[in-house]
Amino acid sequence: MNMVCLVLRRPRPGLLLLLSLAASLWAPAASADIADTAALAETIHRDGMAARMLIQSGQQGDTARGSVDAIVDYPFAELSSALAGIDPWCEITFLHFNIKACVYREGSDGVLVTLYSGRMHYLPPEDAYRNEYVFREVRRNDQQLALSILGTDGPFGTRDYEIRIEAAPLDKQRSLLRLSYSVSYGLLTRTAQRLYFATAGRHRIGFSMENGRPIRGLRGMMERNTMRFYLALQAYLESPEDDALTQRLTRWHMLTLEHPAQLKELPLEEYLDNKLRERAHQQALQAQADST
Repeated sequence: MNMVCLVLRRPRPGLLLLLSLAASLWAPAASADIADTAALAETIHRDGMAARMLIQSGQQGDTARGSVDAIVDYPFAELSSALAGIDPWCEITFLHFNIKACVYREGSDGVLVTLYSGRMHYLPPEDAYRNEYVFREVRRNDQQLALSILGTDGPFGTRDYEIRIEAAPLDKQRSLLRLSYSVSYGLLTRTAQRLYFATAGRHRIGFSMENGRPIRGLRGMMERNTMRFYLALQAYLESPEDDALTQRLTRWHMLTLEHPAQLKELPLEEYLDNKLRERAHQQALQAQADST
């Protein structure tokens, strides 16, 4: 498996740290328990490029996964606090242009989350895919954090959809952060993907290299989406205030433009217009969920 590594350093004064999303998968480095912080940090340093962030993707059978492991200049207690509860998850996922709304409510099995998803352009909730997930704090103590959003059905005909974030302290000022993003595909979805990757998507690339060339196809798509969620987390942590939506949206869009070959999609004006309209729908749906 190909890997790219990045160590994130503290940003300029006045900004919160830019954090990575990270995932645990098949390569030896990523399959290590995140609690083994010294070994994982050593692997990130050893296998890294100048910027050092471990990015991976892979496919086993019908399941595809994308991943990132990173060292972040952020004390573990602050990181754990910043990611507490469901609110940050909905704020982070909403920045992704495919997510049209994130609505949650308390259920007997935990916090139930409804994600409305669709194509990159504006979409009202009644025209979006609607899928149900369960959000759980799998583990939270002074040495480990593990959060998961999991559903049997995902967007665009996928199944066994999961985003999982794990973190552990590395030293007093730094933490290790890992996010895993995985989905499984049925026959119809795989057929549609093959057609897309053979036509309109044949030039789309990921971040990993294979045989000296950027990865393409399903793995490339997983890497692009994992990076989009990473950039959403980064933008959120820079501006976590309740009234900072436009600032977060603008920052997310700016960050995607740093990777134009993989992530450039919509002009800023169109993206902002879409998301602000979709935000109004999300607020109405959340108010409805709160009243039931």
